[in-house]
Amino acid sequence: MAFERDMVKRLREDALKPRTERRFLGDFDRPRIETQVGVRKPGPGLRYADVLVIEEGEVGGHPRRVETFSFKSRDLSGLKYEDLKAQMIEDAREALRKYGERLDIRRDSLQPFFREGGAAPVQRVRLVYEGGDLKPMRVDFLKRAVGETKRAVPGLEVLFQ
Repeated sequence: MAFERDMVKRLREDALKPRTERRFLGDFDRPRIETQVGVRKPGPGLRYADVLVIEEGEVGGHPRRVETFSFKSRDLSGLKYEDLKAQMIEDAREALRKYGERLDIRRDSLQPFFREGGAAPVQRVRLVYEGGDLKPMRVDFLKRAVGETKRAVPGLEVLFQ
């Protein structure tokens, strides 16, 4: 939970910066950061996204930009390459299945942002792992596993903090 709180703080700080200086939210004009938002999809049913970011600004007839973040505090430091790759691909598939593609956003206060009763396409899903001592020790393993995960699960971004 501490990692999630730290990441939410970082996202809120990022949102305050000029768009060109943002690390995470550069695709937004006016990002609105919401935590633990109930989202529903066929299959996984009701889940709670760690962070949902919504464009607050005008969208000019386009679908409102929505991105989701899934945070993982998982000790990957001692894993062999094949185990690391398998774990990351499993986490990525789960994040995309639960928080990607199209979501029915269930929080009442967010309903005014969406025309179709809360249904919204998700432009990007980000899987963010806690770094530091939990990060794989071998940089070559990490780079290869991230690349394999992106190839195996297109449409998902993998980051380490």
